[in-house]
Amino acid sequence: MQDPHTCPSFDSCALVVIDMQNDFVQPEGTASSPEALEILPRTISLIESFRKADLYIAHAIRFYDQDGRKAEPCRRTFLENGSQLVVPGTWGANMADGLLPKETVLDHEELQWGAPKHVSTKESVFYKPSWSAFYKTQLEWCLLEASADTVVIAGTWFANCVRQTIYDAMSYKLRVVAVRDCIAGITDKDCADLEKVGCSVLTADEIIAQLR
Repeated sequence: MQDPHTCPSFDSCALVVIDMQNDFVQPEGTASSPEALEILPRTISLIESFRKADLYIAHAIRFYDQDGRKAEPCRRTFLENGSQLVVPGTWGANMADGLLPKETVLDHEELQWGAPKHVSTKESVFYKPSWSAFYKTQLEWCLLEASADTVVIAGTWFANCVRQTIYDAMSYKLRVVAVRDCIAGITDKDCADLEKVGCSVLTADEIIAQLR
C-alpha cells in the first residue's frame, strides 16, 4: 500500500509537460529521439483529458541562443560549433503540433522575460532557463493558484529535465506522478528508483481513468 503522504490526489492535480518541442520530438529536429515522437500521441490524449477535467496544465519549454551562452556547459560546444537547438524564432523551438489549443501563437522572445503565457484560464506555457521546470520560473506560484497538491509529469528527456523536475517537485512537498508511457527515455530501473522515493508511476490510461 502506498504511503498516504505520497498518494496522488487526482481531484487537485496539475499536469506538467516538459520540452515537447520540434527539435526534441520530430525526426527533423536537431536533438530528436524516436521515444519522444512515440510518446506524442499519448501525451496529447493526456492533455485533452486534463482540459476536459478542468485541471491546470503547464508546458515548460527551453530556448538556446545560437552562440550557446545561455546553455548548460554540456551543450555549449554543440551550439558554438554552429548547430541549432530550440533557437528562439525557429521551427525547432516551436511546440509539436497538437499539444496546444488551436490558433495558439507563442512569442519566444516575450516568454524569455519569465512571465508565463496563459493560453487559457487553466493552461500556461513557461520558458525554463535550465533543466528543471521549477528553476527560476513561476510554476510554483501557478500551481498554488490552481490549488494543486499533486503534479503529473510527462515529456522528454527523462535523464535531464524530466528527472530534475520530478525531484524539485518533491522538494516542494508536492505529490508526484511520473507518466510511464509519456516520458521519453525512462526505463524500468528509473521507475523503480522513483517509487523508492515516493513518486508514483502510472500509465496515461490509468491517470485518465482516475480523471473520469
